[in-house]
Amino acid sequence: MAEIAKKKNPAAVALGRKGGKKGGPARAAKLTPEQRSESARKAVRTRWSKANTPVLDTSKKALHACLKRIKEAKNEDELRRLTQELQRIVFRRQYQNAEN
Repeated sequence: MAEIAKKKNPAAVALGRKGGKKGGPARAAKLTPEQRSESARKAVRTRWSKANTPVLDTSKKALHACLKRIKEAKNEDELRRLTQELQRIVFRRQYQNAEN
């Protein structure tokens, strides 16, 4: 049996959005720079630790292989995909180095 989609009350949605727009900046204003930094660090750790995220090889070998594939790229879509992969590898290496 198909479930009927429940329509949201537009007034309630607007009110919730109004509070949400105010709440984040108000909370950030109350935090110290160290607390904001720790909150951001925690968010990054959570983002990187998700189980559905495949493990990214950040070895020098993987980095060089990616650069080689970029040189040999045949079209723009492949080049864009490989460039994004390279950015992920570099970002992950920087993040790992910062933790150590």
